[in-house]
Order: sequence, then structure tokens, then C-alpha cells
Amino acid sequence: MKVSRKSGLLAAIMLALVVVAGCGRGESTEAQADAALEPIQVELEVTPSALKAGETVKFTAKVTHRGENVDDAKEVMFEFWNTSVDNAKHSQVKVKGAGEGTYVLEHTLKEPGTYEVISHVTARDQHSMPSKQFTVE
Repeated sequence: MKVSRKSGLLAAIMLALVVVAGCGRGESTEAQADAALEPIQVELEVTPSALKAGETVKFTAKVTHRGENVDDAKEVMFEFWNTSVDNAKHSQVKVKGAGEGTYVLEHTLKEPGTYEVISHVTARDQHSMPSKQFTVE
């Protein structure tokens, strides 16, 4: 069976187009995968870090991804408890954004002790749980 020159040239061009098209798609998919793999950053702040019973503590989670503020987190919750008490109840409070990537909860603690707070942040299909300890006198 004879293949004409035109048919051979046409087949070579089509093969080249398929290869080039496939390479282009791979690069954009790879770039998207790299962006998705970059973790969200959550900076948890407790102010003041030492307070007296009956005073208000302020928990702030600053959420960023790829250097930009995240104002559309799917969920932000602060979980806190008195670690000085065996089997202490864990309080969990969901909060909404306060703007510029910050999520804030102000809460009054009545019992002295050493407390632990964990910020549960779900954003950009990721979950981050930084924690801190603080003291109530």
C-alpha cells in the first residue's frame, strides 16, 4: 500500500499538534496543582496572654493563602478549655470574618488556670489547627 506524500505530511502535522496540545495542558494543570498544594497560613493570637478571672480574652486568627488575605473561609472555630481541670469541658465557638483575613472572638473566662485554645480554620479545601496556651489568674 502506497502512502502519498500529502498524506504522510498531513499525518506528521496532526501528530505534532496532538503532542503540542498535550504539553500545554500538562503545564497549566501542573501550575494549578502547585498553587493548590501551598498551605493556608493561620497566625493565632491571644491577647492578653495572661489575665485575671472575669476579664475578657481576645482570640484572633489571621488567615492568608499565597500572601493574600482569606476573607471567605468555609469555617473558623475557636476551641478552648482549662487544662488545669481534669476532663474540662471544651467550649467551641464558630466566628465570622472581621475583614482583612481576620476572625475574632472575645470571651470572658471566670475560672483561673492554664488554658489551651485551638483555632480550627477550613479554607481553600484545607484545614489548619494552630494552638496556644495562656494563663488566667
